[in-house]
Amino acid sequence: MPHAGRSLPLAERLRLREEFFRAAGIDPRQFLQAFDNIPGLFYFVKDGQSRTMINTREYAQVLGVRRDAQTVGKQPHEYLAGALAEHYEQDDRKVYTTGQPLRNIIEIGFNEQGVPDWIITDKYPLRNARGRVVGIIGTMQSLDQRVQRLPHLGEVGKAAAFIRANLGERLLLADVAQHVGMSERHLQRLFHKLIGMAIQQFIVHSRVHAAAYELMRSDRPLVDIALMFGFSDQSAFSNTFRKLTGLPPREYRRQHRLAGAGTP
Repeated sequence: MPHAGRSLPLAERLRLREEFFRAAGIDPRQFLQAFDNIPGLFYFVKDGQSRTMINTREYAQVLGVRRDAQTVGKQPHEYLAGALAEHYEQDDRKVYTTGQPLRNIIEIGFNEQGVPDWIITDKYPLRNARGRVVGIIGTMQSLDQRVQRLPHLGEVGKAAAFIRANLGERLLLADVAQHVGMSERHLQRLFHKLIGMAIQQFIVHSRVHAAAYELMRSDRPLVDIALMFGFSDQSAFSNTFRKLTGLPPREYRRQHRLAGAGTP
């Protein structure tokens, strides 16, 4: 045993790690169990063809299946609507082909109630012993839940709350910075570090997010929804909404009425 305060060389420590996992014969699924009871956090593991190997039990239930095993071996298009499935599979292919992770992807997914929601997704390549990418491991978390837990982060949480409370107003970076008493540059840098996007991006995503819920809840005309959430007109609203969700507002409303949202 080495003396207290002294560490083994890096190569030796890496060898010990490899020997530990190999000798113990540890099932890698045990690592994922630690995430099973974190509210609002889903994980998944896929093979090289985007087929689910493992996912969080709760996420399987969100997708309308009783057991997580029912999604094993299935590609996204076998349990999700076409446009959403294609979007997921495109991102999977990027990770497979580049070998680089995709982080802070803001996209439409489903929350714990099975309702369409903005989701933050991280995807990382899984490599075999030879370094070849053979799959993906990733996490999904509700953007809304992440933001709601930000108040303890001081100015960033305060900025996010201010934005979400004033979506119908003309919002500029200067307005947000003045509200929290911080320089624009410093706030922008800190906000991007903690949220994963620039403040202006967050404003746009928050407006579309709020509009998506309104589309599901009401029959309010599109022009009214556009103005309600700070868009200059219906055309600007429709173009931005389609760019971020992959669907025009009318089609999104048709597909994602609350009554049927839990069974994609």
